[in-house]
Amino acid sequence: MLNTSLFTLFLITSALTVATPGPGVLMTLTSSIRYGLRTAIYVILGTATGTVVMAAISSTGLGLLIATSPAAYEAIKGLGALYMVYLGLKLFKAKPFSFDLAAKEKPMGATVKQKGVLWLQGMTLQMTNPMLIMFFVSLFPQFIDHELSFLPQVCVMTVTYFCTVFLIHCGYGWIASNFRRLLSTPKAAKVINCVGGAFFLFLASRVFYDMLLEIGA
Repeated sequence: MLNTSLFTLFLITSALTVATPGPGVLMTLTSSIRYGLRTAIYVILGTATGTVVMAAISSTGLGLLIATSPAAYEAIKGLGALYMVYLGLKLFKAKPFSFDLAAKEKPMGATVKQKGVLWLQGMTLQMTNPMLIMFFVSLFPQFIDHELSFLPQVCVMTVTYFCTVFLIHCGYGWIASNFRRLLSTPKAAKVINCVGGAFFLFLASRVFYDMLLEIGA
């Protein structure tokens, strides 16, 4: 069902890609510091779920259309940038976090709606990332053995990528949550919120800048 050599290369490439800091990692870190890993796990699940959806889209003709259509690609890129602006402004406006408040924000106290919102935030971030589609469109074919059945290989790689995202982000979240007491003082929390918000806005500005360059070219 799988070419072991190709799958091993896929696993290494995926792990390196996921471990590279980006918007998803940033969201995991800020959520873990603010709420703790047990609550931030819903953000991580949303992020991992988003990758599965994007992998499924990328495996269809729609994924190829988006990858080859400048208009569709730019539209999704713009939506992704706008969502990062929203996340950045949200962090800037967030109240300084206190450790006392953390005790009230454990998963056991979180409502189903709150968990759903966290999950949706992670998923939306991935769903508005056109680079993820490009990643899957360009990555999957390199590790597909054309002498074997296509669908089982794609399914295994998609599930593998989901698990890779989940485990690596949990690792980031565990590290962040263990420094939570040190980092979640009101003063430190304000700095973290501002740095995180600034980084999201920086990423969004880079996307908009690239879009302007492409329009002017």
